[in-house]
Amino acid sequence: MTRDDAEGDRADELLQLLSRLERLETFPRTGWLTGGVQNPESISAHLYEVAVVTLWLADAVEADIETERALRLALLHDVGEAMLTDLPRPVKHFIGAEAVDEAETEAADTVLGDLGEGWFDAVEEYERLDSPEARLVKAADRIQMLAKSLQYDSQDRGDVDRFWEVDENFRDFGFPLVSDIMDRLREHFERGSWYPNDFA
Repeated sequence: MTRDDAEGDRADELLQLLSRLERLETFPRTGWLTGGVQNPESISAHLYEVAVVTLWLADAVEADIETERALRLALLHDVGEAMLTDLPRPVKHFIGAEAVDEAETEAADTVLGDLGEGWFDAVEEYERLDSPEARLVKAADRIQMLAKSLQYDSQDRGDVDRFWEVDENFRDFGFPLVSDIMDRLREHFERGSWYPNDFA
């Protein structure tokens, strides 16, 4: 294989990945749909905001966090949803955790193809929660979801109360700052308040 052929293969690898990930831009986060939220965020929008929360937390927590590694996990943690879509909690309950985990693993493996261990390993690390980076991203995922529910509630876009009835949504994953953020989110929910997003 010539150098030009090898570079062409690498170029195709990237372009195929972009083609597969495009679905994340069009697929909605379906948990919001079941609560009646019209035109909710896409999976891509969720991934972007989780990455921003992850970056902020990595700078702010006292734990020693490898920021680049955490961002890799944040950007890839839902990549399998390009095939499966965003399965809401009731669907996962009826399918069963083991079947969902297996399907999500296979889907992520298919989407990422032959990109190398660092890509798929990031997805597996996130699922195992066996590193501070994975736990930080899981916390960022929950923070983003709860903040988004407050935003939708402040805009009268649907019923988001059920997200606040699941104790698991409020785990701090061993980060005191995350616990403080969860407390503040609860305060906003109880007061029915949220921040304006018009920069006024």
